[in-house]
Amino acid sequence: MLSRCGFRIADAEVGELGPGDSIGCGLASLLSGAKRYVGLDVVPFAVKTNREQLFGDLVRLYAAKDPIPDHNEFPYVRPQLQSYDFPTDLIEWQNFSTRVEKVRSELQAGLATGQMVKYLAPWTASEVVATERFDLIFSQAVLEHTEGLESIYQNMFSLLKPGGYASHVIDFGCHHLAPLWNGHWAYSAWEWQLVRGSREFLINRVPLSAHLTYARNAGFEVLLVEREENAKGFSPQVLAQYCPTINPDDAQTRTALVLLRKSV
Repeated sequence: MLSRCGFRIADAEVGELGPGDSIGCGLASLLSGAKRYVGLDVVPFAVKTNREQLFGDLVRLYAAKDPIPDHNEFPYVRPQLQSYDFPTDLIEWQNFSTRVEKVRSELQAGLATGQMVKYLAPWTASEVVATERFDLIFSQAVLEHTEGLESIYQNMFSLLKPGGYASHVIDFGCHHLAPLWNGHWAYSAWEWQLVRGSREFLINRVPLSAHLTYARNAGFEVLLVEREENAKGFSPQVLAQYCPTINPDDAQTRTALVLLRKSV
């Protein structure tokens, strides 16, 4: 999807927000030709992952050129791709075996000071802005959990090189906190406080339109928005009675892929 918008992985500096308990996407970026990957997390979930086993599994998938699992295996995953063939044309194969050995060596040494793969948890925006500049920042089902989204989009903009890209998959569902998938928007403020309780992390209930506003206000160009709609929740008309700020598109947007770019 990034390739359609002009991004190329070869020699890219890649940052990931909230990798959680796996840096598999970051390792895949290195196998695809990225120069460097930095995982940025609040809690060091990934330190307990068997990184070397995960990396070995990825190397075998790449070496075998396994096709991408398609809609027959994962029928509800969106967006659907034009082709599910292994994307040989998007991957930098030059010095592939040398790259594999360098990454494996760094994984064995640890993630704190690696030249190709690095993991910072907890990270602070000021520290990273001073030391890192990325060609790509991405996240997978992370931004629905974070507070202070306006500042996060501003920090992402600062972290990117001119012409850099951002890619975010955002899950707008209730995460099993309501009977219907969009029922979390029907709770009043005090009802939501009861649901949230003392949890440090939950979901922020910020709809897609607000994400796009924050992105544009930070300076991003919105390149692509791929929405997956779900009409089985509250209808926009019913939901508007509880949450007038939710527009009809927001009310039916179950997930979205958002691709952004920082101007050159």
